[in-house]
Amino acid sequence: MKPRNLRIKPAKSLKEQLFFLSAGLAVLAIISAVWLDYLSFSQQDISYLPWASTTRKDSQTELSASDPQDSLAGFLRQKLEQAGLPPESISEELTKEDQTYILVRTTAKEYRRIKDDFLRALKDKKIKTSLREQTTDTGEVLVTVELTQKSRLRGYVVFRCPQPALANEPQKIPAIPEKEKPVSKVALVIDDLGEDLNFLNELAALNLPLTVAIIPEAPLAQESAELAAKNGLEVIIHLPLEAFNMQISSAGADGLITTSMSVKEVRYILERDLSLLPQAKGLNNHMGSKATADEALMEIIMTFLKDKNLYFLDSRTSPKTVAYDLAIKKKVPAASRQVFLDADEDRNKVEDRMNELFNLARKNGQAIGIGHPYPETLKVLKTYLPKAKEYGLKVVPVSELVKR
Repeated sequence: MKPRNLRIKPAKSLKEQLFFLSAGLAVLAIISAVWLDYLSFSQQDISYLPWASTTRKDSQTELSASDPQDSLAGFLRQKLEQAGLPPESISEELTKEDQTYILVRTTAKEYRRIKDDFLRALKDKKIKTSLREQTTDTGEVLVTVELTQKSRLRGYVVFRCPQPALANEPQKIPAIPEKEKPVSKVALVIDDLGEDLNFLNELAALNLPLTVAIIPEAPLAQESAELAAKNGLEVIIHLPLEAFNMQISSAGADGLITTSMSVKEVRYILERDLSLLPQAKGLNNHMGSKATADEALMEIIMTFLKDKNLYFLDSRTSPKTVAYDLAIKKKVPAASRQVFLDADEDRNKVEDRMNELFNLARKNGQAIGIGHPYPETLKVLKTYLPKAKEYGLKVVPVSELVKR
């Protein structure tokens, strides 16, 4: 039998073998890289593929600062409702500064029940919280939770927990009376007005009884006083007084009172200033570190104020001031500034100063702050003042806080 010829395939060349080996290793490397990226993503570490859009939907996802604020509001409402709070007890709004504001009306018992879980949920979202709790004289528990993410204020959650009803009465969430008297009072003064009307119009739009200090010799002083009085703002004279360093700002150069002036000269300026601003209820010092430390000069001013039935607000531009103590001694209604909102060159600290003012008012029953017509100051006023009642505070004019 004739043997059959067998056809034997030649062995692959070394070049082909290397090609297939390289291709296999490349595929394996890609699969490994994809898998490692997914593991990194699932552990909330840095990942490079778009898993978030298709895969990650768990509650541990960080709320990005670029997310719309209604996402934050929705998240907060969801967690509060999941905790068992009825939807009608939760109200929300978006402030003009795009910050979320959530008001929750509940009981102190319910608040304490959900507190830890709620704060933990915020922490999981990488939202930092600053919490302030207080109990008012009426027994109401007021809690403000400030929400910050990536060093940016995102908003507030305020829990209002009125005193429970008597044991024989149905336990329900009572309505908050519109005219409920807050515990403490806070007054805000804006100095250096009279140069233009724009800032004053912004203050008037807040519809709160603020106090405005107008420089009498400013170009729009009289128009400013008329506009302020028309809109329920309290007007006081912002009196330019001599400083230790002889500083004279452009706004206070005219009508400056110095320690070298005679009684007649000082009295003339004061009479003229009051004739320019007849709406004034009082007076505070513009600059004046040297003048307010001079007892003889301040006695002339206090005598004038007593004659005219006006109050004195010590701006406290110097620790050496004798003005407030002298006013009390002379039986002139007087008050003293506690906080300068914007004395720091860093205007980003205005919000911190406002928190300081509110805390002092709650602690001491009242406090007075002074600010200036800066955009940063106006922004903070718009954010905080409309919510003052939620902090247990009532905004009042300075005349309501003077010591008589």
